[in-house]
Amino acid sequence: MNQYIDAKPRISKTSRPPSTIDSKSINSDKTVMESASNIELESQKSNQNGSGHQASPVTTSGLWARLRSLDLKPSSQTTEDAVMGTSDGMTVPFALTASLVGIVKNARYVMLAGLAELTAGALSMALGGLLQSKCERESYDATVRDTLKNIKESADYMPTIIDNLYDDYDFSPEYIAVTKRELQSKTPEIQAAYLVRFHEGRNKPDNGRPYKSAGTLGACYFLAGLIGLFPYILVPAKAVYLALYISIGLESIALLVFGYVKTAINVGWKTTENIKRCGVGAFQMLFVGAVAAGVAVGLIMAVNSGQHIAA
Repeated sequence: MNQYIDAKPRISKTSRPPSTIDSKSINSDKTVMESASNIELESQKSNQNGSGHQASPVTTSGLWARLRSLDLKPSSQTTEDAVMGTSDGMTVPFALTASLVGIVKNARYVMLAGLAELTAGALSMALGGLLQSKCERESYDATVRDTLKNIKESADYMPTIIDNLYDDYDFSPEYIAVTKRELQSKTPEIQAAYLVRFHEGRNKPDNGRPYKSAGTLGACYFLAGLIGLFPYILVPAKAVYLALYISIGLESIALLVFGYVKTAINVGWKTTENIKRCGVGAFQMLFVGAVAAGVAVGLIMAVNSGQHIAA
């Protein structure tokens, strides 16, 4: 029996015991159903105008309350893609354009080089996100196939995994026995899905995940990179240093705001302690951007030895 267990079960820290795993989704579905019922009641009241009844107007506050009751928060994977794309987009193009100022001496040339980097970088990020998401789906499918194969080859595989899975949760033997009996009454495919979810700690990837990831990474990289590039587009070609100073100011503000928001998404927006953490995250992001730009400028100045391209 122990031949199937070579290590402690890989339980994701974010996974909850199966007995409570659906409580959040049930509450969310209930909220959506209640909101839909309220909207349907309002529609029915509006349709009573012809029978002599005056329809109840839909107030702005009531509509806002309904919208707030819906769960419109982006998934954690989408948030991670947005953070990664924005972080790279704020640092890499800015470091490139800042390092070119001392060589090119022309805002138009710096702008063209920055746009080329933005386009190539955004496409690279998008393709990277697409391939990574597809690899995650292939890895998930392979895990399901291996688990299904083990279940079909041995009747002891699933009960052994269940015993080891519940070991850390201190469930009663009766509860564990009921769980095993329930799973044994299901098809091997359902058993495999259950073990992959709770033993391996892996969720089934969304079919549209690769394209969402590619779009989020590419768009966030490109839009974030435009912040530091705008001054070079707006100023005259000879005013390259003016564009650099404006770019530094805009990029510093953007990095502070992004660092604050990124930290707030992870730790929360309220309480004094969280606000302090957000402030630290803001200055950490500013420091990272400054170091990236400083290293790039220093390297270019060391290699170029004071030479520059005539405007």
